[in-house]
Amino acid sequence: MKAWNGAHRRWVLGGAAGLTAAAVAVIALVTSGGSTDTRIPPTRARAYTEQQACLLTPDSGIAQAAASQVWGGLQDASAKTHAKVSYLAVAGEQSAGNAAPYLATLAARKCTVVLTVGAAPEGAVALNSDKFPKTHFLVVEDGTGTSPGRAPSGQNVTALSPAGNTDQDSNVRSRVASAVESALHG
Repeated sequence: MKAWNGAHRRWVLGGAAGLTAAAVAVIALVTSGGSTDTRIPPTRARAYTEQQACLLTPDSGIAQAAASQVWGGLQDASAKTHAKVSYLAVAGEQSAGNAAPYLATLAARKCTVVLTVGAAPEGAVALNSDKFPKTHFLVVEDGTGTSPGRAPSGQNVTALSPAGNTDQDSNVRSRVASAVESALHG
């Protein structure tokens, strides 16, 4: 009798395992629709390029009206070029010397183009742009007349002078977007 129970148990377990495997195969076939199409659906997220456009601002960041206009232009340029965009605010004393490490941080992040708004970031570019020859600097003058004594210059520096006060000039956004696109493609 014991031999019969052991054999019976093996038949029952073997049959149950076979039925389970068949059920899993049928469910897999039904849920896949029977299709063998292995194409990957298009991505919903934006695919970024290796290029980066970075903004260096005074301590108020993009809350400042001038920086807000420039940030909007960066986002517009990113939508067209698929470059990554980011910003960094200079904390503490608003001087060229204090802004220099922040500028170096953006260059170390391998930002393709670095935009600056405000006297301290602009002063940091004037003092340090030659240290980062692979980075293009776009100095957006804020129209307040608070520029440092030494104007930024160099082959990798471009100044974007506002047509008016950047706090009110809605054209700044489109001018920044065009300048960033040119810098990224040039």
